[in-house]
Amino acid sequence: MPFLTTARLALTPLAPLHIGSGEDFEPTHYVIDDGLLHAFDPSRAALPEPLARRLGQLGEQADLLGIQRFFYEHRAHFMPHARLLVPVAPGLAADYAAKIGQVANREATGRDVINKLSVERATHSHDRPYIPASSLKGALRTALLDGLNAGRRPLSTEKGRGPSSWDSTKLETRLLEGDYATSPLRLLKPADLMPTGEPASEVLYALNRYKDLKRDKHGNERQPRGLLTRKECIAPGQYRAFQGDLVLQHLGGHDTPGATPARRLRPADLHGLARDCNRYHLPRLYDELATLDRRNLVDPAWKAAIEGLLAGELKAPLAEGRALLVRLGRYGGAESKTLSGDGVAHIKIMQAKGMPPLYESRSRTVWLAAGHADRAHAALPFGWALVEIDPAAELPALRAWCEAQAARRPDMAARQARHAEARAVALAGQEGSVCITVVSPAPRMVIRPRLYEAVIENMEPDVLPLFDALGVRHMAGRVVEIRAE
Repeated sequence: MPFLTTARLALTPLAPLHIGSGEDFEPTHYVIDDGLLHAFDPSRAALPEPLARRLGQLGEQADLLGIQRFFYEHRAHFMPHARLLVPVAPGLAADYAAKIGQVANREATGRDVINKLSVERATHSHDRPYIPASSLKGALRTALLDGLNAGRRPLSTEKGRGPSSWDSTKLETRLLEGDYATSPLRLLKPADLMPTGEPASEVLYALNRYKDLKRDKHGNERQPRGLLTRKECIAPGQYRAFQGDLVLQHLGGHDTPGATPARRLRPADLHGLARDCNRYHLPRLYDELATLDRRNLVDPAWKAAIEGLLAGELKAPLAEGRALLVRLGRYGGAESKTLSGDGVAHIKIMQAKGMPPLYESRSRTVWLAAGHADRAHAALPFGWALVEIDPAAELPALRAWCEAQAARRPDMAARQARHAEARAVALAGQEGSVCITVVSPAPRMVIRPRLYEAVIENMEPDVLPLFDALGVRHMAGRVVEIRAE
């Protein structure tokens, strides 16, 4: 057996993915207009003297509401300077327009509470979302630990601080027979899964809902406590849109006590690891779909499509370990990050203020991605994705479903082209009188392939139709000298 086995992974998002970057879009650095979030750096948008003076006055007065309104009311000035455009769900865009610069509520002391309207960014590289290796490895780690534990309750010596909690560190140390040095996960080295093209993303709400219907004294549905949050999400239905390598190290007969994993814990191959992952995640997906269906909290068309794919085209690849189902990101639910078995999972349930938390085997709420704050019946769960190992043959049913999802999304290539034209006008400061001429030997864009890109066809596309649509003139030739005068 070779020392290293390297596999190519291809990830297709099945549901919205939000893996946080720790950064936010703030309402002083973005505006939403015509269904798009325009992210910009205010310092790069030169303001006319009256506007600059007005913004300075609002800053001196610490008028946060006024500053929010300023950027929104003058969005036409800032939008051409946006460095990034992200589609926004219709309900969220409407809420933004209604709430920007407005008081959210007024406290008993008379202090105004403003709508902050921040949007949590997805993990990105040069403003393009990607899947961090740590997220994928975390999903594999949980599945591996679950397989090793085999549903057994933790030992009495593994009690946690709470009266009915477990110490996960002690449990993992026992299952892995040591610390990092002896962990079989050391042998698994995934790379970041990078986009193969321009990945589609969307700003959605993250809604929290009870799994079991609860009503208040007036008979209205009661919702869990917590703020309504906004997330930049990788859109579902992008066929093999993220790719990267996974390396499995084989130690063979090499053994060093305290420094190498025990032989029985070492993954033999990636396909066995994939089957372990599927044994963990598939029941959880089906259980969640049943819960959401019972509560009318899921888009029925999406649910039917996913169930059809799992029972049809994806059944054999998942069973054979040629593909694995994973759940990624913070909003995947506690059940997707805890071990199986009666009395094994201890999920922390927060109680009313001043009361100690409870620890239960099942979470009481579920996080959903939705385009409207009050329409959870058309929502989707977060985090589900399909990862193929060395994909060779096409998956036509999966591809067709992805193409149907893409048809429902805005044409970002056209929107980006119009934005580029508006940006050129704004930078030139001569609206309506800008003439753009591109000089090159041929009207083609030569794209430099990256090492992580598996598909390198059409790396020299013809851009003349795009030039014609934008009114850009092409001149065949080469620039050999530039005279500044």
